[in-house]
Amino acid sequence: MAISYITDQIQWDNFIDSSSHGLLYHKWDFLKLTEKYTGYELLPYGIYKGEELICVFPLFYKKIAGIKLLFSPPPQTGIPYLGPVMDKNFESMKQDKKEANLNLVVEEIDNEIKKIAPNYLSVVLVPGFLDIRPFQWLNYQMSPKYTYMIDLKPELKDIWEGFSNICRKNIRKGEDLKCQLVRSDDTSILTDLLTERYNEQGLNHAVDPAFLNEAINTYPKNLILNCLYDNDELIGSTLNQAYNRYLGWMGLAKSNDSKYKNINEFMIWQLIQEAKSLGFEKLEMSGANKQSLCSFRSKFNPQLELYFTISKKDILGKLAEKFYFNFVKKKLSLAHRN
Repeated sequence: MAISYITDQIQWDNFIDSSSHGLLYHKWDFLKLTEKYTGYELLPYGIYKGEELICVFPLFYKKIAGIKLLFSPPPQTGIPYLGPVMDKNFESMKQDKKEANLNLVVEEIDNEIKKIAPNYLSVVLVPGFLDIRPFQWLNYQMSPKYTYMIDLKPELKDIWEGFSNICRKNIRKGEDLKCQLVRSDDTSILTDLLTERYNEQGLNHAVDPAFLNEAINTYPKNLILNCLYDNDELIGSTLNQAYNRYLGWMGLAKSNDSKYKNINEFMIWQLIQEAKSLGFEKLEMSGANKQSLCSFRSKFNPQLELYFTISKKDILGKLAEKFYFNFVKKKLSLAHRN
């Protein structure tokens, strides 16, 4: 059998650790926490070629009001990407072997998806997983997305020189304020700031603080919570994933005080220095898909990187999607604002 569930945590985590494609969200305990706090059932697939494990592919399943949903990652977790992770040898293979292995992976997972017969399927692939042709050939829908990456390999002074003039100016304003970025383990600081900011915009921030707390306690070296203070005044907070790459996960919520209008530039510069000091070669800044956010992030001279969402939905799935975006999210948002 070329595909089966993996139940051995050590085997799963060793595979993720050895691959350049995996993120912390792919780790076994993180997946189990996601299952615990979302109510979605984790389906931890492993795809084999002979006796060799060549891919792991976590999916999450739930049936709501008779509608079967299949996600990777599930909604309202804040997890940006999940999907398949290819083995450590994949990138160094010759192209014909790469394509043969990828075709096998997609064929096997497609067979499992057909058995489940979800009304709605959504998988967000990690940046850099670019060969989506096998999914396309099986009539999955594709949606290209973008993220920003800052190359940390150059010297700090060279990274600094790449920033726009206004970006450097705003960073210096933060330095003049004597603001300090300090580590914390209190996720309520972040979630309270995010909830307040989202509510002001009429949006819903539904990530469970208990989920974040348990995730940080499980991975204290890989989930870094920083708080920005001006003397004793809290003005921002950010939670970052430090595993394979330094990824700005959620946060940068700032005070409404006008004197902190441009403090996020200072905050990101501090994170760049932290990520480089920890030995990471990349820092990812998400938010390259909204024009309103791009003008801020592009000031740091990042590289644009592509990723894909693959999906399938039948008539029921399309109706469920429309109901979710037009009613459920709006209702949740109003509940948070009241």
